[in-house]
Amino acid sequence: MDAILLTGDSDYNQNLYYKTHFLAEGLIYLEVNGEGTLITSEMERGRAEKESSVHTVRTLREFGFEEAMQELNDRTRAFTTALSRAIRDSGADRLIVGPDFPALLADNFRLEGIDVQIDPKLLDAARRQKSEQEIAAIEESQRATERAAGRAVEVLRDSEVHGDTLHYNGIPLTMERLRSEIEVSLVRDGMDPVSPITAAGRGAADPHWIGHGPIRPGDSLVLDIFPRSKTTRYFSDMTRTVVKGRPSQVLARMYEATLQAQEAAFAQIRAGANGKDVHQAAVDAFREAGFDGDTGPRYIHSTGHGVGLDIHEAPGLGTLDVELQENEVVTVEPGLYDPEIGAVRIEDIVVVTKDGYRNLTRFPKQFEI
Repeated sequence: MDAILLTGDSDYNQNLYYKTHFLAEGLIYLEVNGEGTLITSEMERGRAEKESSVHTVRTLREFGFEEAMQELNDRTRAFTTALSRAIRDSGADRLIVGPDFPALLADNFRLEGIDVQIDPKLLDAARRQKSEQEIAAIEESQRATERAAGRAVEVLRDSEVHGDTLHYNGIPLTMERLRSEIEVSLVRDGMDPVSPITAAGRGAADPHWIGHGPIRPGDSLVLDIFPRSKTTRYFSDMTRTVVKGRPSQVLARMYEATLQAQEAAFAQIRAGANGKDVHQAAVDAFREAGFDGDTGPRYIHSTGHGVGLDIHEAPGLGTLDVELQENEVVTVEPGLYDPEIGAVRIEDIVVVTKDGYRNLTRFPKQFEI
């Protein structure tokens, strides 16, 4: 009989949090025939019984952990020895673990005579389709994201052009300062800011550059905000590209082409559609607009990804075949990049529906401020 085993720190292991809704280090979740058991230290048991979503909570002590520690004088071996007893007590003889399961633990379980099989997509299918509560949590995070983006736009709108830089309240406006305005808004909304991107000018041609230095009039500014709620633990994700002043003709063309690419991708989204086709629609739209990927501004990444307890999770909207399912939450974020010019990226977050999609994003798309 198979048992699913998840272990570690649920602040980082989102499969573990998904199954337990409990934050702590050194957690163990064991599931057999759909019935889960949360195994904790003695110190965490009381809190786990009150806060976790798992009905059965036990401790390692119940499975002889302290005796094994004294006998073996090795914490890792004692851990797997005690947990092997818990596994056998459940009637299981094989463990199914995720791709990030520690090799040392796997080897020790095998020494205990327990087969360990790695499932590289463990819980991916379960986590892809979101419940109403999960979608509501993501939408709540999105509203906080939009309030933070609104604050950034407000600062840009109130800034003044002084030569080749922008000034806000008499002080040069930098990407770092604008990022801090976003972060303060998010923290006030109970969010973990997770280093939002405020990338202006040529450096924004590197899609994950967070941005450093002064913001100059006429440069495109990529605002990519992807916070996580400290309460629900669910992320959202949104990107807007704006410019204070008059953009160049090529930047204006890049922006219009990116809008068209996003609309082309939206048109492909529905339950049963292939994520590869969504991506290809964006690629084709860029080509039709004259951005063929050979010279000048290029499209250099996939069109989107799933969002939930992780900022990047299944399904992907890229070059691989993947069938979209109802109630998945995905981003749609085409963009163009040129190290001699800068970048434009526009990103919304949507729920896949039976006949199309529902856009959770309300924030306007306005290039010139």
